[in-house]
Amino acid sequence: FLGNVNDFEGYKLFRATDKYFSDAEVITDGYGTPTFMKPIFQCDVKDGRYGFTDFGLINGVAYNLGTDNGLTHVFVDNSVMNGRTYYYGLVAYDYGAPNIGPGIAPSENNVVVELDEAEEVRSIGKNVAIVTPTKPAAGYRSPELTINENNLTGGGLIEPGILAEGSLLSGSMYTVEFGIDTIDTIPNYDFGILYSTDEIKVYNSSNGNLVYNETSAKFTGSNLVENDSLGYWYLNNEITLQTDIFEGLQLTIDQPNSSSSYDYANSGWVQGSGIMRVLPSNVESSYMPWDYDIVFTFNQTAYSTMTTNKSGIKDELGQQIPFNNILLNQSFNFVVTNTTIFKDDGSNEVMDLVVHDVDGDGDFDLSTDRILVGGVTSDKKWAGTVFVVDLTLASSNTYPKADDVFRVRFKRPFYLTDNLKFSVQSFDQLNEDSLKNTMENIKVVPNPYVASNVMETAVSNQFLNQRRKLLFTNIPSQATIKIYTVSGIFVDQINVNNSPERGSIHWDMLTREGLEIAAGMYIYHVKSTVTGNEKLGKFAVIK
Repeated sequence: FLGNVNDFEGYKLFRATDKYFSDAEVITDGYGTPTFMKPIFQCDVKDGRYGFTDFGLINGVAYNLGTDNGLTHVFVDNSVMNGRTYYYGLVAYDYGAPNIGPGIAPSENNVVVELDEAEEVRSIGKNVAIVTPTKPAAGYRSPELTINENNLTGGGLIEPGILAEGSLLSGSMYTVEFGIDTIDTIPNYDFGILYSTDEIKVYNSSNGNLVYNETSAKFTGSNLVENDSLGYWYLNNEITLQTDIFEGLQLTIDQPNSSSSYDYANSGWVQGSGIMRVLPSNVESSYMPWDYDIVFTFNQTAYSTMTTNKSGIKDELGQQIPFNNILLNQSFNFVVTNTTIFKDDGSNEVMDLVVHDVDGDGDFDLSTDRILVGGVTSDKKWAGTVFVVDLTLASSNTYPKADDVFRVRFKRPFYLTDNLKFSVQSFDQLNEDSLKNTMENIKVVPNPYVASNVMETAVSNQFLNQRRKLLFTNIPSQATIKIYTVSGIFVDQINVNNSPERGSIHWDMLTREGLEIAAGMYIYHVKSTVTGNEKLGKFAVIK
């Protein structure tokens, strides 16, 4: 009708406690008639369309297009009650047709729950879910995540979390890696790059499959941001990122660095001590923001300058240093190595050292001169200054000694070498000690039962009886529950055969003959069919 225009705008999530979704339909029209359901969550495409429409009004009611907040594929409902059944409906909606006649209002998918004559659910639409939240069974051990390797050296944090236990692949190991967008490079120098992090990759190391990928072509919410002026994408450093769910897991990523900077807090002596200043370059260090170790030795000629050309050498402020203030062909008793990126043969890159002859006397004197640390290109030219080593304040007693190590660290966006490895472990066996202790936590809800409770769904047909429910919670996954009157008359037996993560079961408050129970006191006996542990308790029914 609209010429195949893709007018998808967003998603709405509705929640109800009855099968007709009537308790969610609270938005009325101008006559007071319930017209729209109120969503508990809504997200929409960032396209400039938001707020209430000014066309296609339905009896004075406008359709809410959202807040232009971007699509999000994960929502956690934290406002539910254990034991109560909830009906969720997820719908997609369009933005309508404002330019056709008086305008056509936006429309959304239907929420279909088909009931039989007894008002029991016969079928549901593929966008409907029926959920009864519960506590885990007694003796149940929750799955655990173990961090195996953390190679995030630039300052960001990644925290994996479990969102869907039923989808976990126990024993699997995952590797989180990143992709980059190259903004600029240093010619003829493999380790000089100005970049941004624009991709999140997760591999299942058990089978090598790429199980999650987020790029500028497809990402969640506001996880990625585009720099319009320079045309590159980067991980949003102003929010805590959350990925979509993959194999029951979700990553929370805190990447505070959209660009690199010297890490004053984490740089310093890791072995030994001495008076030495490290002055990072304002500009050129952003092309080489790696971690470096300055290692002092007994050998006074441990390293000699490789650069053969004095042109283009700048100090930490970006000021060009005159040729007569640069000394080449000098030797040093320390070596600076790049500990972040390795050469093709697996060895560390050794940084080049050039003397800044501050006093211009033509001699290398540690009491007056400084050492520039930077890269050297394949044609022996200076690639750029990363930082300056200043030992002018040191004396014979405070000069660094052999085997002393000073670590220089930079805060930077995630790089290709950054990765996190973690594994998932589920526990199939019952924790018998925990079961024995938690059997005392078994409860009947509500107790006392007075006429009705919120777990019971409403019945629309006046000729149908109310479906009464009583909840046994914190029970073992494999157990029997026997219910007696206080005089010892056997009323009913419930055979519990739940999955390990489900620790509750409802009783319909009927006798084993299918008759409604009378008001009064009742005794229940719970016995684990696995361990034999028992719990005896009582509850009251008031009608």
